Amino acid sequence: MGTDNRFILEQAELLYDVRLVHEITTGNSGSLVFEVNKGENAYILRASEYSIDNKKHTAFELKWMEYLSDNLSEIVRPQKSLRNSLFEVINAGDKAYILCLFEKAPGKTVDIDNPEEFNEELFFHLGELMGEMHRLAVGYEDIIISPEFEWTGSVKAWRYESVIDDERVRLCLKKYYDEINRLPKRKDNYGIIHWDVHTDNFFVHNGKIKLFDFDACQFNWYAADIASAIFFMVLKGAGPLRHRREEERTEFAEGCLISYLRGYSAANTISEYWIRKIDLFMKYQMGDEYLYAQNYWPDELAHLRAEYLDWFKERITKDLPFVSVNYDKVLKSIPAI
Repeated sequence: MGTDNRFILEQAELLYDVRLVHEITTGNSGSLVFEVNKGENAYILRASEYSIDNKKHTAFELKWMEYLSDNLSEIVRPQKSLRNSLFEVINAGDKAYILCLFEKAPGKTVDIDNPEEFNEELFFHLGELMGEMHRLAVGYEDIIISPEFEWTGSVKAWRYESVIDDERVRLCLKKYYDEINRLPKRKDNYGIIHWDVHTDNFFVHNGKIKLFDFDACQFNWYAADIASAIFFMVLKGAGPLRHRREEERTEFAEGCLISYLRGYSAANTISEYWIRKIDLFMKYQMGDEYLYAQNYWPDELAHLRAEYLDWFKERITKDLPFVSVNYDKVLKSIPAI
């Protein structure tokens, strides 16, 4: 264990009265993450490198999570330090870190290869939860929109720090960006969203979802959050590396979207206009996936990168959808719409 890690854990013991169980190295977090104990209870400790922007966003993130967890049992709750703070800043040599503590979610990651776990019932409950979150976002008192926390702001800085190599891909994505940027913004369609709802960011226990990892939360359209969640479910179940025929991908995506929207409609309302914008948001998200694979995939996946990038490049440059969905069929399958 490195010197910084030891110092972080020493400070965490003083600030939170917790003790190390083990470091968590799975996932793609840019932070140091540890499982810790406090008495008989397990928690998750996150240590992120300090910056002014990161500190501001952490305060924004944790206040939002606290509000959600006050109203929804499916949201992991942030824990206050012994000094009654939602986060702490510590200095470790020439670095500074932001410490946060969260309850540990019960359950486990969904097995995407097990139809008893990764199925339309899961998608329904995911839609129901996100419908509740968006409904609560509309009523959130601390709703003043800060440009730095918007989808174009510093919360998405990684997108602008690395450039997509292929110029044709960049130009096509710019077209999607401009189209999205012209969409109407109102309190009932634009607010704080999670933006990173995928199977690595929630556990399921006794059929109930527990959602965590809100560090990408931002101001964006609620339809973008829906599109992102569907994008990731389709990516897991029928993505390019699954090598499914296009008809199979469509069948999977339509079943997923219909179940999700039925759950969403049980908790919140959404108009036909925004359902039909899901395709646009997923097209734009293909750019995020392309950029991430180009620059951040781990070495053990390097042999798959070219195939993966080529698949997305073709879809983007030919203005093809991420997955072909018959939205008329989807809309007819949701009685509440």
